[in-house]
Amino acid sequence: MIRYSFLLVFMVFLGCKQQGSDKQEQTDKKGEALELAVSHPQSLQPQYRIKLTGELQPQESVALFSKVKGFVRQIHVDVGDYVQKGQLLARMEAPEMDVQSTSDRAKQHQLVANYEVSKLRYKRLHDVDGRKKGAISALELERAYGDMLRDSAAVVEAGGAYQKSKYMEDYLLIRAPFSGVITQRNFSTGALLGDSGVPMFNLVANDKLKLKVVVPEVHGQAVSDSTVAEFQVLSIPNRTFTTKLKRNAKFIDPTTRSLSLEFEVPNGDKSLIGGDFADVQLSLKRAQKTIFVPKEAVVNAQSGVFVIRVGEDGKTERVPVRLGISHENLVEVFGPITTEDRVVNRASEELTDGKVVKALMK
Repeated sequence: MIRYSFLLVFMVFLGCKQQGSDKQEQTDKKGEALELAVSHPQSLQPQYRIKLTGELQPQESVALFSKVKGFVRQIHVDVGDYVQKGQLLARMEAPEMDVQSTSDRAKQHQLVANYEVSKLRYKRLHDVDGRKKGAISALELERAYGDMLRDSAAVVEAGGAYQKSKYMEDYLLIRAPFSGVITQRNFSTGALLGDSGVPMFNLVANDKLKLKVVVPEVHGQAVSDSTVAEFQVLSIPNRTFTTKLKRNAKFIDPTTRSLSLEFEVPNGDKSLIGGDFADVQLSLKRAQKTIFVPKEAVVNAQSGVFVIRVGEDGKTERVPVRLGISHENLVEVFGPITTEDRVVNRASEELTDGKVVKALMK
């Protein structure tokens, strides 16, 4: 009886030991083939929005200088005045220019008189020679003709000098090159203007403004002629403005690695004053479809940014990528990835190359 009980206990012990060994063997097998959820990358072309900072600038802006040195005689406008194209803004005076103009005019009259005399002399000699051949020597006739041509050229030269003087006098009148608002006036009546490098007026045209935006290189190909911008300014926080793209530089600046855009903003009601910074939202769309993967499939480690691909042999492979835009729960990636690949949905830095896993397609 005692022997039978001992034998029964021994058999139970062996059975438990065998069952424990089977469980350990199953655990080992699971450790050798880790199960991972994978999916195929998607090829998408979504429309997306990005937020940037822009600057509102006037359509036209110019600093008005005096072309000649002189004193300010009259000023007809001040800061904030709206002026029309061609309107007289200021008048200057330079007495030496008046003297030069008078001198050039007098010289022109003198040379015209000389020309009239030489022309009349040649005509008389020519008439005498025509009535009686040989009465006037050929040399004398040629000399008279040369004098007339010389005096004629002198008259033309004097006329040019006088016109130059008149043009210089016109420079004493400072006029508006286009319609706009005077934003700065730096001199008063009686001031001497010369080569100081300081403009007399600043003039801007704010009937139309241009919104300048700089787009990062990664979004450059997503800009098209139909791109629309929505923006707000701090001075009018409760209003959103919408405008279409007007100018595209179509060139990535090598220093900033960005693309410059300009949007034309009508401002007939003068609600915008220009010079403001603007919070801009652009609606963009890639020119072609690109690859998207789940956000958790991307590992951003110290060694680089990568996704983990599972090959046909069940082994893992790290694939370096560059990130693009986010779309819902996906992220755009650029790299040697296709829609036929199997990418681990929730990757981690612990998954190294060459590790054997069991891929579960989701």
